Amino acid sequence: MAKPNLKNVLLAIIGLMASAIFVTKAIAPWMVNPVKEWERKSTDRKNKINSLQKTQKTADLYRKRLAKLNTQGFAGTQAEASASMGEHITGLIRQSGLSEIAFSRRPFEPRAIVKNGPKPFGYTVNGQGSLKKVTDLIYLLQNDPHIHRVENISLSPVSGSNDVRVNFQFLSLVIGTQYGKFTGTNAPPIFPALDSEDRSLYAGITKRALFLPYQKQPPPPPPPPAKPKSKPPSSPPPPGPETYKVVSLSEWQGEQEVMIFDTNKNKTKSYKLGDDLAGGTIVMIDYRQMPFPEKPALLSQSRVIISIEDDFWAIERGSTLAEKHKLAPEKLPERLAKREL
Repeated sequence: MAKPNLKNVLLAIIGLMASAIFVTKAIAPWMVNPVKEWERKSTDRKNKINSLQKTQKTADLYRKRLAKLNTQGFAGTQAEASASMGEHITGLIRQSGLSEIAFSRRPFEPRAIVKNGPKPFGYTVNGQGSLKKVTDLIYLLQNDPHIHRVENISLSPVSGSNDVRVNFQFLSLVIGTQYGKFTGTNAPPIFPALDSEDRSLYAGITKRALFLPYQKQPPPPPPPPAKPKSKPPSSPPPPGPETYKVVSLSEWQGEQEVMIFDTNKNKTKSYKLGDDLAGGTIVMIDYRQMPFPEKPALLSQSRVIISIEDDFWAIERGSTLAEKHKLAPEKLPERLAKREL
């Protein structure tokens, strides 16, 4: 058997090595890279589909909420709703014991926030009457069960009388049926009554006698005769946050105001943006309509938002300071979510 030629052996080995390198560097990537690209695109498509499905679920949830809210509107069309609201405001004026001829009611149409969405409408109301009856009207307006907001409330004295002049805007929405028809069980609205326990929380407005002429404070009564010293009674524990209640979130002459009622002292105190409250700082009054945290079937019309360290907490109107609750990032108003204070 002839001895193999060393040169031919080396050439054969070099050829095999070149072929292996060519297959590894050229042929394998040509086959594998498209497969990896297809796998990457497939993963991207799956992530987008999952995101769209989550968005669809959220949209369906909001549609159901809007369909339910539609049952609390004044009517299904803007013209009918405006007429119904005008009659309703007149009824509240009469219920307060005020004269309807002392009030003007002018309809207006605010600019819609969402194009082709719910249509806002409302009335600008001006009138006058006794402070107690005007306070009754404010109470009825704030606690009205329809979808509504009361804005720009202002009170001023009427010269030469004990009456006050009140101005405000009463707003609502026509949601329509484009979001679906509510098919669940929805209890009819419960209209507030002036003999309700909550009405007493508004007593601070009249007790402060804001618009009466100045009256000189009478001299203090003479001190009682000294009594024998006795052991001082033990002082009661300091009141807790459950004794303080948010009774009003309004705007007085362009400045927002939070009214806190002290149930122990039967007194009401005013707070403004930047003041300390419930262990934090007041940063905003939020007028969005949202479900109560503990009673999602009921809707809260407004809340005061306080900042505690890096978190935001809310106290709904009508709740005590002990009922403050932490707001999740997705439930923050847009300004707070973007830290635009």
